[in-house]
Amino acid sequence: MTNETTTPPQDPAPRAGLRGWMKWAFIGSVTLNFLVLGTVAGGVIAHRLQPPPPPALERGADALTFGPLGGAFNREDRLAMRQAAEGRGANFPAMQAQMRSDFTRLEAALTAEPFDAAGVRAVLADMRARTLKRMDIGETLILERLEKMTPKQRQRFVERLRNGIERFAHRLEERRSERDKPPKD
Repeated sequence: MTNETTTPPQDPAPRAGLRGWMKWAFIGSVTLNFLVLGTVAGGVIAHRLQPPPPPALERGADALTFGPLGGAFNREDRLAMRQAAEGRGANFPAMQAQMRSDFTRLEAALTAEPFDAAGVRAVLADMRARTLKRMDIGETLILERLEKMTPKQRQRFVERLRNGIERFAHRLEERRSERDKPPKD
């Protein structure tokens, strides 16, 4: 005879894992988490891949602008051009004050009874003269800055200018298509 003891059979261990509705709730929760994570990650990636808008001049209401070319200059270039303009006597707060004065004069001429066509003409002529003077100053500053650039810096400038023109053309096309849509009932 042997002294072997036999162990009684045991019930199989309970299955690990989720059952029934808990399994589906877990799958739904994980799916929802991945959707939220994907949306956030997609937004971050799209934001980083989107070309930046043309840089604004960071000096507030008296900002010096160079039209479409201004966005193609980097911040250092724009600051240097502003300093050069100020060094030549450009007074940006005074320019802003003059512009406000012009619009006040224009409003007065437009609302006068009888209509003051000569007054409107005079204000517009003054505005045109100041605008042309600012354009001449800007052209000189732009040319001077471009002459100081290395070929590599000019190439980057051209790339930024091209991107800015493409953005402008895209916005213009969007506005045209929006304007040309038939009116809604």
